[in-house]
Amino acid sequence: MCADWKDSGLSAKTAAGCICASIVVLICGITGLAGLIDGYHTIEEGYVGVYFRFGALQEAVTEPGVHFRQAFVTTTKSVLIRPEELRMPSVNVVTKDGIEITFNKIGVLSRTQKDKVIPMIRKYGGDFKKVLIYDRIKEDLRIFCAGKTIDEVYNEQFLEIVAAVKHDVEAQIKRLGEDGVEILNLVIPKPDIPQDIAQN
Repeated sequence: MCADWKDSGLSAKTAAGCICASIVVLICGITGLAGLIDGYHTIEEGYVGVYFRFGALQEAVTEPGVHFRQAFVTTTKSVLIRPEELRMPSVNVVTKDGIEITFNKIGVLSRTQKDKVIPMIRKYGGDFKKVLIYDRIKEDLRIFCAGKTIDEVYNEQFLEIVAAVKHDVEAQIKRLGEDGVEILNLVIPKPDIPQDIAQN
């Protein structure tokens, strides 16, 4: 109807109105489609979804599956709740007798409690496992070794290290993180020690 306005006797004003209306409908359609695409998201199995609206953390978490969120103003972050194994970076410590040793390939198997995800993110940020587990393990390993000689750490009390560190980290998780994360397994291999001491 708008295309052949000259032949149909429509005025230039009516034709301009038709063109403007068509442009508005097109813009609304594109915006609606972009909103639909932006709002659609998937949460994978083993994760829960947390939402930030205008940067503020929302209270609800979503289960795995396809979900829609408020477009353009809400962002989603997936948080792993199934068991996760992580190899920590090397940890350097100094023993009571002043010898620096390095623990390599410390392995931590941990799990996050779904009902504690929001409080932990609110209190410690998205990398709450680093704060509650990995930093605590480094700190407790340093404290343990600072009170022992190299011979005690490497030989006499080596088998006690895992139990002592795990027990203390779990107590700190209970106090700081309200049992929001759980250490399922902790593996601390023998430390690398200076070559001249290893030969003695």
